[in-house]
Amino acid sequence: MMTSKLIYNSILTLMMILLTVNLKSQSKVDVEFNPNIATYSIVEFLVAKEQGRLFYIDGKSDISYLPLADLANREMTKYDNSKIIKAMQNYLQIVGQQQDLTYQVLLKHNVFPAKGYAFQIEENDVAKKAAVEKFAEQLREFYIERNLGKFFKDQSRFIEGAKNEVRRNIPAGYMTKMEKYYGQKFLAYRFYVNPLDVVPYSEVFWHGNGPMFKSNKGQIANMISSAYVPLKKKNNIKDYTEFGFNHPETTNFLITHEFGHSFVNQYLGKYENKINQSNNLMSEAFIGKMDGQGYSYWPSCIGEHIVRTGEIRIALANRNPELAEKLRQQHIKENSFVLIPDFEKKMEIYENNRKKYKSFKEFVPELLTVLDETNVEKVRAKLGLPNEKYEVTLSVTVPENSGDVYITGNQSSIGSWNPQKIKLNKINETTRQITFTTYPDLKFKLTKGSWETEGFVDGIEEGKDISLSLNKNTSLNYTIKNWKQ
Repeated sequence: MMTSKLIYNSILTLMMILLTVNLKSQSKVDVEFNPNIATYSIVEFLVAKEQGRLFYIDGKSDISYLPLADLANREMTKYDNSKIIKAMQNYLQIVGQQQDLTYQVLLKHNVFPAKGYAFQIEENDVAKKAAVEKFAEQLREFYIERNLGKFFKDQSRFIEGAKNEVRRNIPAGYMTKMEKYYGQKFLAYRFYVNPLDVVPYSEVFWHGNGPMFKSNKGQIANMISSAYVPLKKKNNIKDYTEFGFNHPETTNFLITHEFGHSFVNQYLGKYENKINQSNNLMSEAFIGKMDGQGYSYWPSCIGEHIVRTGEIRIALANRNPELAEKLRQQHIKENSFVLIPDFEKKMEIYENNRKKYKSFKEFVPELLTVLDETNVEKVRAKLGLPNEKYEVTLSVTVPENSGDVYITGNQSSIGSWNPQKIKLNKINETTRQITFTTYPDLKFKLTKGSWETEGFVDGIEEGKDISLSLNKNTSLNYTIKNWKQ
């Protein structure tokens, strides 16, 4: 015979199951949690703590407003984490300061602790592909060593709470509207909650990623999202009744933005060479605005421009001009995506000619003509940056037997951050010199032809750029103490 308490618990469990099924059926979006991604986020914060900062993460800040990330961090302090920290630092030296490849590969990997991949890795750069596969295995070993499977299982109540907050706030039928706008459908849409992702504090914050990949049955659109509502600290993780994802407006924004990447990014890759022809727009105009946001890779910056343009246009298509204007203010004024008005004008052509352009894919070549119709001076003016140029003569004292010495920085005249493009003139065994023109906001480094041979400059913190604000023609003198080995 069941006791009244058991009956009550059974009814409560059944109600929760029915509620979850009902919530899931409200949209096409499956809401899930991925231990691989969560493990990576834990390591990201360990690296940020070690070096003070990583991407947008300040490793010195209190993160109690993200209780699950905070709990994981406190658990990790019991161990020596130097091995995985060094592994990630080495990995980023090869793939660059970006997360897209990492997220894509970790989602394609079988769920830790299993080895192998459920989907093929699509990466043409052999060195990057090898590096990300090696790093994924290092993360898997870290997951096992730290018994993170048990940790995530112990926190299942919090994780399920986060998933249900998202399910409640996804508008019914919204993905159908996005499919109509972009002229494409996906096999599945998966929203991965990641309460372990550390994001700087504000009233509402967010960080997401939108990798798309192919299965045997069709394309799957994925999105990964941090929590986006800060939580008031409680004594115990079990005391939380809110989980950081209960903000309908942000949920709506995120699914438009991150799933937008699946609709957009797959077609931009074909035109990467064309996009990179205008890379000087990044180095000479956008780099100061985009570097701190994680969009310093020019094709990624263009992808962000187009996806954010899509958000605005979809809001207008859904007869919400107030939201469209709010997004314009946020993306253009606050986040400096100043090419959005130009992309909007092009997208109006797409919207008014859907008989000609059945899908976004067919319109991409026309859309990218925006890059042909602008220049550095126009973009700098939109960003409120000065367009004066100055002549700089740089003299560098180097150790004997240094060989060829290169400069690279945020100007096309000094290589646009290519470490082996612009060589200094050899004056004598220990002196190198170059004269170039630059905009006032000058940043540069010195190398022997690669990032692995970067120069350590007297008076400049190791790893930092030489950063100057000029107001006249000038001569500069620096001394290289030694070279990175």
